[in-house]
Amino acid sequence: MKNRVLTIFAVCLIFAGPSLSRAQSPSAGAASGKIGLLNIQAAILNTAEGKKSMADLDKKYQPKKAELQKMQQDIQGLEDQIQRQQTAASDTAQAQLTRQLDEKKKIFTRTQQDAQDDFTSDRSDVVSRISQKMGRVVQDFAEQNGYAAILDTVAPVFSNNGQIGDAQVPVYYAGKDVDITEEIVRRYDAANPVAGAASEPPAAAKPAATKPAAKTPEKPKP
Repeated sequence: MKNRVLTIFAVCLIFAGPSLSRAQSPSAGAASGKIGLLNIQAAILNTAEGKKSMADLDKKYQPKKAELQKMQQDIQGLEDQIQRQQTAASDTAQAQLTRQLDEKKKIFTRTQQDAQDDFTSDRSDVVSRISQKMGRVVQDFAEQNGYAAILDTVAPVFSNNGQIGDAQVPVYYAGKDVDITEEIVRRYDAANPVAGAASEPPAAAKPAATKPAAKTPEKPKP
């Protein structure tokens, strides 16, 4: 995810730099102060390429999701067994079942974490690949339409362990034509057609499609 953040900041600098330079020249005119807002994460996931890539990832991780669900069911069954035999079974039998339960939980946690790490890496590769191409689309759009800067409306949130999510950047006022996200998606799709891409709801509207959940694995979130 750090790659995604660095790419996003690089995108902003790429097209903001030349635009600001033009703003300092007399030829920039009244357009020198023009600023646009872009939710680059939503733009990436709403492109035809982004939707198809996330659908491919979802398909790739379906077997792992099924495996984790089966492991969770086994754990629940063993917990129920221990509860039912709490008074009937001997201390030795209870201790053995408890050890089995602890081992199953450890294996489940390790397997889940490995799957999450693998998914995060694959998703970062998708986002990074699309970000690089989208950066050129945004730069061309900014130059053609006289923008001084394009700002991302979503900021990454970090903890000591890395990025833990995103936060909406407060915008107190913006004209109706300031948000260019949809236009960037349209231009990206036109420049990067995806053969056989199915029409489906925007990826940003399906938060369960990004990663396995803490207990019952779910679809990855954007």
